[in-house]
Amino acid sequence: MAYDEAFKSILITTQAKLSLEYNHLVIKQKEKEAKFFLKDINFIILESLQASLSSSLLNALAKNKIILLTCDEMHNINGIFSPFLGHFISAKVAREQVAVSSQRKAILWQKIIKNKISNQAYVLKLFNHMQEYKELINLCKKVSLNDAKNVESTAASLYFKTLFGKNFYRNEICFVNSALNYGYAIIRSNIIRAVCISGLLPWQGIKHNNIYNSFNLCDDLIEVFRPLVDICVFNLKDTKESEFLDKESKQKLIQILQEELILENKFYPLNRAINFYVQNFKNALLENQELFWVNLK
Repeated sequence: MAYDEAFKSILITTQAKLSLEYNHLVIKQKEKEAKFFLKDINFIILESLQASLSSSLLNALAKNKIILLTCDEMHNINGIFSPFLGHFISAKVAREQVAVSSQRKAILWQKIIKNKISNQAYVLKLFNHMQEYKELINLCKKVSLNDAKNVESTAASLYFKTLFGKNFYRNEICFVNSALNYGYAIIRSNIIRAVCISGLLPWQGIKHNNIYNSFNLCDDLIEVFRPLVDICVFNLKDTKESEFLDKESKQKLIQILQEELILENKFYPLNRAINFYVQNFKNALLENQELFWVNLK
C-alpha cells in the first residue's frame, strides 16, 4: 500500500515557513532551508506558534495522507489535520460498519482488552515485577465478552501503580503523564490516519461511544499499542525533573514509531504495524476474520 512508504517524522520547534515545491515540503528557517519528499513523510508536528504554511501545502498533505499535528502554548498536542477521503468505496464500508452486530463488537473488544493486558504484563515482566506480572496474566484470563466486568480498569490500576509508583495517578500534573499523553497522541494520530484510509468511520467505535469524540474507533484500536509508550516513558522518567517535556524527550517518544512489534509472527515497525492492524481489524469487523494478536518484542 502506498501509505506504507511514509517513514519520516518532522518536528517544528522554532519559527518557520512551510511551503510546497514540486512534490516536496520546503521548510525555511532564517538562512536555512530543507526539503523533504512528500511520500516519505508520515506526520508533521507544529510545536512552534510562529510556523506558517500555505493552503497549497495543506492540499498536498491531504493528497499524500500526511498527518499534521498542532500544539498549544504549553507545547502539548491539541489538534490534528488528517486526510478525509481515503477509500474509493468508503460509503459501502461505512454502511457495513454501522450494521455490525453488538455481539461481534463485544467479541472484538474482549480480544483487544485481553491483548492490551497481556502487553501490560509483558512490560511488568520486562522491569522485573514478577508478582504483578502473574496477577495481570490471571486478570487477562478473566476478560469476558465486551469486558463486562471491567477487568481493564482493575488491570490498569495495578499496572500503573506498579510501574510508576503507588502514589501515581493518571490525572496528576507530572513529567510521566505529560510524556504518556504526548506518546499516546503520536500513536493515536497514526491510527486516525490508517482508519480514514481504510474507509471505516473513525467516530463509530466498538466500545468508546462519546458523542463529542470524532475518533471513538481510534481510541478503541490504540489500546494494544499503549504499552510501547509506557516502556519509553519509564526509561525517561528518572532523567527528568521538570513536568514539561524537552526536545530530547519528544524525539524519543516520536522514535517509538520505529520500534518493532510482532503481528502474525512477522516483525513490523510500529508505524507500519498500525496500518496492517487497522486493515486486519476492518476484515475482522466486517468479514468475521480473526483479529491479529499484537506482541511486543
